[in-house]
Amino acid sequence: MKLSSLVQLFLTATTVQAQSLRDATAQYPQLSDFNELLSTFPDIAAGLLTNISTSASQQTILVPSNDAFDAYQRQNGASVGSLSSPDVGNILNYHTLPGALSSSDIQQPNGLVAETALRDSTYARRENATDAGDSLPQVVYISSTETALGRKIKARQISALSSVDVRSGEGNEVELEQTPGNWSGGVFYVVNGFLTLPLNQTDTMTSANLTSFVRGLVRTNVTEGTNAARGLTCLCPNNQAFEAISNSQGNLTDGPGSLLATVSRHGLTGSYYSTNFTDGDLIQSQNGYPILVTRRNGSIFLNDAQLVGSNYIANSGSVHALDRIMGFLNTTTNETTPANASIYSDTANIPTPPSTPSEETSSGGVIPTSDATGNEVMPSATETGASDPAASGSEAAETGSTEGTSAACSSMDFFTGVAVVGTAFVVGLFAL
Repeated sequence: MKLSSLVQLFLTATTVQAQSLRDATAQYPQLSDFNELLSTFPDIAAGLLTNISTSASQQTILVPSNDAFDAYQRQNGASVGSLSSPDVGNILNYHTLPGALSSSDIQQPNGLVAETALRDSTYARRENATDAGDSLPQVVYISSTETALGRKIKARQISALSSVDVRSGEGNEVELEQTPGNWSGGVFYVVNGFLTLPLNQTDTMTSANLTSFVRGLVRTNVTEGTNAARGLTCLCPNNQAFEAISNSQGNLTDGPGSLLATVSRHGLTGSYYSTNFTDGDLIQSQNGYPILVTRRNGSIFLNDAQLVGSNYIANSGSVHALDRIMGFLNTTTNETTPANASIYSDTANIPTPPSTPSEETSSGGVIPTSDATGNEVMPSATETGASDPAASGSEAAETGSTEGTSAACSSMDFFTGVAVVGTAFVVGLFAL
């Protein structure tokens, strides 16, 4: 190759690397609405409008296409550009991921849970008492395989190669084009829809059609406490399974056989995603009951309950769907007694918690894309999703190996038993 050609290639590459995000995306006609949004809100988008060359500030931006802007207006009756500056700022932050993720990074066989720049307390409340007041950013779940989980927002198939989905609040998914673009601050990927800002726990459950569990929270008067919690994972039996037990439970709050105790057994302190359920782990519910994690034939089981829906992102953590109410684990034999109508027919059959929940350090249950110094960290693999949570659980959650960080989920030392009233549950269980 002639020297002049090499010089030209070098100059071209240097020009691309020196471009701001607005200049880089201006080369794509299908991203003109995004560019207009950046120009309309220059103060909010200042970092995306200028050149960034330091490696510590590398970012991955998920750029909504023009079709995404059109779909947003149809669904909401207003354009993104008509929103207030704080609202646009939250949307842009949720589309910003620390670190420059390559195509191979986002195409992990089992998916990726990645932090974003969204820290507004309305939408990001994942920290709990053991996080020493630190604010944890909200996350997205990126899966490179087709999944029946969530509701995809499809404006159109953006390319024949599109098979990467990004899940956000309410279980909504958008499709991501696998080929990245470059800008001076990192990389960007085109997505065919806007990410949905996460809602509270009960709204997330309702969006996932886990309405029977929501009714259980209402009946035991703990809805407000559930939504006020920070750092919470709810393991929700699907409607058919939960109604089979809850409808017959006249005892709402008194003792281990109460509906309140049943709900409490399905709460975990901290943000657990499917990546954090490691085979053989023994974790505790918030009222002290042991839960054994088992991976079998590509599925995840918590005691005898199978995950049939996972990684529904809520503002305070996550929601997962189970095919049944979790049974009671005997930690000596690792055998589980099913939580069926027979055992609930006599409260004497209900085991009490074997121990008081102990405090552990929580990692927040997320694999970060940058370390404390801002240096890029290679993402580790996580799990993909599962079937419709409203179904009976015949379809398994797609899972795989769990390399990298294994979740820690802390439990607060507030619960010495399950014989509590609803207000105590609000303060102790879901209002950490």
